[in-house]
Amino acid sequence: MLQMILRKMLNNRWLVGSLLMGLIVAVGLASSIPAFTTGVQQRMLTKDLEQYQKDSKHFPGGLLVSINLNKLAQDSSTLLQQMESYLQNEVIEPLQVPVYEHTTVLRTVPFQAILADQKKERATLPESTPLYMLSELEKHMTLVDGRLPEAVSVDGVYEALVTEKALKDRRMILGSTYELTSDKEGTVKMFIKPVGVFKEKEGNDPYWFASTGEYTKGFVINEQLFRKLLLQEQNLVSSIQLYTAFHYQSFRAVDKDRLISTTSDVEDQLLQYGLKKNEFRVQFPASNIVSKYDEQSKQFRMILWSLYVPIFVMLGLYLVMVSGLIVERQRTEIAVLSSRGASRFKVFFIFFMEIVILGLCALAIGPFVGVLLSKLLGISNGFLQFVDRTGLDVTLDEEVFVYAGWTVILCVALNLISVFMATRKNIVSHKQEVARMTGQIIWHRLFLDVLLLLISWYGWYSYQKTLDFVAGSSENTPVMSVDFLLFFVPVLFALGFGLFCLRVYPWILRFVLWAGRHFFPLSLHTTLVQVGRASRHYQFLMLFVTITVAVGMFSASMARTINQNAEERIRYDTGADIRLKVDWNSDKPAVMIHRNPMNGPEGEAMNSNEPEAVPITYEEQDFATYSQLPGVKHAAKVYVNELAEASFGDRSAMGVSLMGIDPQDFGQVAWWKPALFPHHFYEYLNLLAQEPQAVIVSRTLADKLNVIEGQTIVVGWKDARPAEAIVYAIVDYWPGWNPVPKKGTYSSGKEERYLVVANLPFVQDKMRLEPYQVWLDMNPEASTEDLYEGISQANIRLSQLDNAGQQLIKVKNSAYYLGLNGALTLGFLLSMLITFIGYIMYWVLTLGARKLQYGVFRAMGMPFGQLVRVLAWEQLLTFGIAFAIGMMAGKLANMLFLPALGLYLQADKQVPPFSVVSNPQDEQIIYTFTAITLMIGIGVVGILLSRLQIHQAVKLGED
Repeated sequence: MLQMILRKMLNNRWLVGSLLMGLIVAVGLASSIPAFTTGVQQRMLTKDLEQYQKDSKHFPGGLLVSINLNKLAQDSSTLLQQMESYLQNEVIEPLQVPVYEHTTVLRTVPFQAILADQKKERATLPESTPLYMLSELEKHMTLVDGRLPEAVSVDGVYEALVTEKALKDRRMILGSTYELTSDKEGTVKMFIKPVGVFKEKEGNDPYWFASTGEYTKGFVINEQLFRKLLLQEQNLVSSIQLYTAFHYQSFRAVDKDRLISTTSDVEDQLLQYGLKKNEFRVQFPASNIVSKYDEQSKQFRMILWSLYVPIFVMLGLYLVMVSGLIVERQRTEIAVLSSRGASRFKVFFIFFMEIVILGLCALAIGPFVGVLLSKLLGISNGFLQFVDRTGLDVTLDEEVFVYAGWTVILCVALNLISVFMATRKNIVSHKQEVARMTGQIIWHRLFLDVLLLLISWYGWYSYQKTLDFVAGSSENTPVMSVDFLLFFVPVLFALGFGLFCLRVYPWILRFVLWAGRHFFPLSLHTTLVQVGRASRHYQFLMLFVTITVAVGMFSASMARTINQNAEERIRYDTGADIRLKVDWNSDKPAVMIHRNPMNGPEGEAMNSNEPEAVPITYEEQDFATYSQLPGVKHAAKVYVNELAEASFGDRSAMGVSLMGIDPQDFGQVAWWKPALFPHHFYEYLNLLAQEPQAVIVSRTLADKLNVIEGQTIVVGWKDARPAEAIVYAIVDYWPGWNPVPKKGTYSSGKEERYLVVANLPFVQDKMRLEPYQVWLDMNPEASTEDLYEGISQANIRLSQLDNAGQQLIKVKNSAYYLGLNGALTLGFLLSMLITFIGYIMYWVLTLGARKLQYGVFRAMGMPFGQLVRVLAWEQLLTFGIAFAIGMMAGKLANMLFLPALGLYLQADKQVPPFSVVSNPQDEQIIYTFTAITLMIGIGVVGILLSRLQIHQAVKLGED
């Protein structure tokens, strides 16, 4: 039977190959979800660990086990050996991560130390002086003075090392002998002689989890001597520190459970050794960092599944179409087998084995395709944008194959539906069904199009109600979570819209045929008759093309909308490419900290009659320096004061943002969006340039003061002279100013934000000269590193630097945008690819099935060119119309459902306001793809027709 199945697959190799490709893509797509999630988490883990080290100045890959022994009766030597063995076998080896260093630090009980020749006079040493041992210290230190201590006693004196700080603070002299005594366990007496001074070796050596300052109070003696004398023989160790520095860049996200449990596992082991919780402490920063990844993993997978919903629907239709074509070509064979006594189970089993073989091939290849797709997603920098950067570290694991296995099972079940329906027919019922192919297809008989449109309408209505609720709700409205229905409902709408159009399409064709029956050429007339009478043959292909084009349109618009809104938000908030805040020289006095304000007699307060603060005088720097920085195209002075005041009559407003600008320079550097202003942005700047006293105010301030254009207001701040200004314009938005109400300082309500934009010379002359910000417009090819180097060389002291480009890069490298742009780009490209393959495959098979009809046309004398025109018209009336329906469905889905994205992007808090974006370039890509597909299809059909011989068709008819 296996030989028969393989022979049957070989006879239908084009269809079987197309089905196998669809299965591989489906399995690869499903496999990419866990692979990509793990890859993104791996990148996030490494970056978070690096950021932790940068912020805290602590090594994140260090595992530190600290044990304080309250009872010296405990065998510290045995405990140390047990813990070293446990850490090596149960922690380090299972993680399979390279280790930088192992450090063991032992400390004895404190001793009383005095100089040996001063029996009565205490030396200038601390009251408690412990002895330390650091494992393999010689490899990680630099000897500043003296020599290394001996491993044995010399004349009963043990040699030791001290730190530079200890030598200075204790006023010690190398070579002096100290007598150490302790009463902890009887009377212990020993002599120590410091013979060398050491410091940390230069460089960031992870060995030094604690600085040398920790050992200032004691002496560091030889490791072998310490272990033999103080650990094993005298058992004077009171503290054990075991430190392991892992190569944290090698930590794997798939091992997050093991990393998280490391701390608790070590603590449990210490409890089993009889220690109490207050006697030990386990520190592992990586464990705390990784612990938050479980929730992030769930959210990220939810996002990917939501984004993949349209792709899986499209792939499902593709698989059903291909399997349907396979079964359709063999329906006669199936019916004959059933009529000749073959049981329904045997016929079904033959096709089942065929699909299982394909499924196993897809299971073997698909996971590797998923890894490639994950790496492709990792280098996406936007929709249909890829950059040359290091891809994600993606590996195959058990979870990838689990996803692949379930996908194969679902695809096999989906493909068997057509087989199951076909095995119900015998030769008689099959011929009857073929004769009735002019009737309605099953989804039209069930009114599936109406049902899907109703569901889509309900989804749209629900989102509209939610949008209205959020718009009218208070500030305490919770942030919405990711809802996969937002991605699924548009697909249902496109499917319902396409089915509805296909329901009325045959009637439109019949009307067109009737209207043009007297003057249509033969090729068009023949095509209208063919497509109109046998519309059921074309509807699945047309529906498939409709869905893929609509999904491509919706994916493109969604990606453009999310990316552009994120970019606009960053650029508007920054105001320009780069915003600098510079420290100016001034006569500002140094800040004095009074540590004892109550120094009067009997606690009386100090005399608070201090002179009033004198206004600070600033020294303005040379502004030409900024224009000469590398990569700078334009520079502008922008003064910003968030604590200004404005008044009009008896009305006043506090906390006004006063912005002083030079209109011409500001217009060259500021980022602005035309839709934010009723007039061109430059017209507002021209108003300021016409009159020195002119100001532009925000609508919130105009409403607060009840002023209109042409009225005079008073503007100033605490340390400045108030000045009169004339309102020339009222705006809702302005670059760098956020109009969204802020949380109240002294109340739980919201406080409005106010803005006044004035001429900078007017502010400096009439009010006061204070430091201003510098806004820079950069050349497109400018390097950020060169700019920073130029700022350093120019000795510019910055207190703040905001770089819109760097913020945008950070956003695009985040896990959410990586998954979003990668998944939507992948969906768009796959929709185009599968449409092309499905289209070519369908027409090649159709041409083979209708070889007799075309041969009859040629035998009747129809020229070859006219026959090609018949097929060209047929493709235009099927694929072309389906493409047009898909474009309409995609645009309608964008208009109806994309505004709901505002629920998840917090559009009510976004400035500029959320807007739906459709890039004409995406439509041009689809148009170009469609034109190329049509041309290739017509060319392939023409080549196949040219090889068709009349005698072959006649012989086929005789058979």
